[in-house]
Amino acid sequence: MNIEYKAVSLPKNFILGFTQILLWGGSFFLLAILAKPIIAETGWSHQLVYGALSLAMLVSGMLASKVGKMIETIAKNYNLLYAGFVMGAGLIIIGLSHHFLLFLVGWCVVGVAMAMGLYDALFATLGKKYGKIARKSIVQVTLISGFTTTVVWPLLSFLLNHYGWRNACFVYAGILIVWVFPVHKFLIPEKVQMIEEGNTATTIQQELPTGLENTSVFTILLVNFTIGSILMTGISVHLVEILNDNGLPLTMAISVGAMLGPSQVGIRFLDAILPKKTPLNSALVSSVTIFVGLMLFLMHHQISFLAVICFGLGNGMRSILRGTLPLWIFGADSYATIMGRLAGLPMVAQALTPLLSGYMIAHFSVKKFVSLLVVLAFINIITMVVLRNKILNKSRVLSA
Repeated sequence: MNIEYKAVSLPKNFILGFTQILLWGGSFFLLAILAKPIIAETGWSHQLVYGALSLAMLVSGMLASKVGKMIETIAKNYNLLYAGFVMGAGLIIIGLSHHFLLFLVGWCVVGVAMAMGLYDALFATLGKKYGKIARKSIVQVTLISGFTTTVVWPLLSFLLNHYGWRNACFVYAGILIVWVFPVHKFLIPEKVQMIEEGNTATTIQQELPTGLENTSVFTILLVNFTIGSILMTGISVHLVEILNDNGLPLTMAISVGAMLGPSQVGIRFLDAILPKKTPLNSALVSSVTIFVGLMLFLMHHQISFLAVICFGLGNGMRSILRGTLPLWIFGADSYATIMGRLAGLPMVAQALTPLLSGYMIAHFSVKKFVSLLVVLAFINIITMVVLRNKILNKSRVLSA
């Protein structure tokens, strides 16, 4: 008889998803609203201000493996519990910054909080607590958190317009300090209730060695996740520029680019209600869809909206698969450690992508940059085909 964990309810997942909105808004999406007034007041360059965010992502990437190990080995949920306090402290330091070095220190603190509290830490914790049925919670959390810019940018704009960017940081820090700790304290208990089920679906971890014994599978997955992170960041940062270069007027490029968010949220909603398929097949579909979307960016501007929608659908699936695919392959026993190791290199790549992509666009062209992304997307399809074949062949050998 199989043992499963009792799943987190939809209302609790909604609150966890909203908490992710606040944490992403206080880090990755903060400068979209506050960068311009920061630059105007301080005189720091655009590259320096956004470079601080890249530094935060580098810090987060370097700490990801250690955070995953802590989640795996320590019963108390220190990382998620105190992520709001740490991010709030970072925002307070940023708000107090009159010297650029202090500004960098603030973003380094925010980077620590990103490793402690964003998707990878949450997914690792859910996988550890709830086993393979954590997939349902991961899908629902990513569905809710897909509305991050819808919620956070108007809030930050309101705070900026009424109180200035420094006080906006202070107020947002207060929200994180008050909200995040009790949510993670009461919604993710240290001990979970288990229920028995006589018939549960067979998962791949019953067919493959668990933990990190499957180094080739882990390496393929790491390459796939790292390339996926580069593709997501490259398009997110340069989307309007790509559409404009392809022949769309700036206002139209902004309007078409705005379809990216709803496309990502839409596929997450469909994933939550449609019949379930294995994450491995979903990952292959996601890789192909992203590749097709990038190819469409190189074609006539009249179908640019299809490129945005197609890429958004594939990337929306990828956000879910970041949590569900490793859980499906490796199981829950070493999931938190694996998630930490899988998060580091993609986060470093994500931090370096804006710098390197900006250099490539400046010295070559937007189209050559997109062409490079197409090549990387094709490589990602190959990695998923290899991974799928490797797992299926292993299954056949074990069942023979």
